[in-house]
This record gives sequence, structure tokens and C-alpha cells, in this order.
Amino acid sequence: MKCKFILNQVEINMTGTLSYIVLFIFLKGSCKGVLITQWPKYISSFKNTSVDMHCYQNETDYDYTYWYRQISNELVLIARSVAGSHNQEKGYENGYKAWGTKKKWSLTVDVEEDSAAVYLCAASLHSA
Repeated sequence: MKCKFILNQVEINMTGTLSYIVLFIFLKGSCKGVLITQWPKYISSFKNTSVDMHCYQNETDYDYTYWYRQISNELVLIARSVAGSHNQEKGYENGYKAWGTKKKWSLTVDVEEDSAAVYLCAASLHSA
């Protein structure tokens, strides 16, 4: 069975020069008790700084991990990792950096005017 999880999202909103990141937890599916946790729950950051988001998968070592960015109804893949080897997608090479292991993977976002979005992490047994 192919299982793909998108369990958490982080939203970056900007008001003036201050950016707020809010974590909203939701469940799209589950498979054999696998859980993906994303944190931190809340972060405040000024424009022209960087923020880190993290995901962790329990009881599995899914080789494929992803970071998505959603603006309005458009969901865009911005970074993917295969067994801990990270690649930013075309157009997201600057201002975003995926890093970590296949068990705990992270995304660093440079906070700018155009970084306001919802960010989601996902993991899969197979390539999406």
C-alpha cells in the first residue's frame, strides 16, 4: 500500500515588518500508526531573517520527504529529499533550504514579502 502523509502545515503571514508563523495540525490519512509531526507551533520573526520548520516521522524511515508551499489553492513542491539527499525545486533554489535526515527533515525559509504562504511537510514510501 502506498501511503503519503501531509499531516501538518505552517502558515507565514506578514504584517508590516513582522512575520508570524502559525502551526495548524490536521490529518489527511494514516497508515500503520505512522505519525508525522511538524514544529514549532508558533514563531515570530522580522522580515529579512530566516526561520526553521521541522518534521519528524516515527516508527518508519520513509525515504521520500517533501516540503510544499501553498498560496491560495495552489500547492507547489519546493523541496524533496530522497534518503536524506536534499534538492530544492526549480525557482526555489534561493530563499529556501531543505536539510536534515530522512527521519527528521527541516526547511529554512528566508522571510521576505513573497514568503507569505502555508508550508506543508510530507513523507512517502515511494516517489510522488
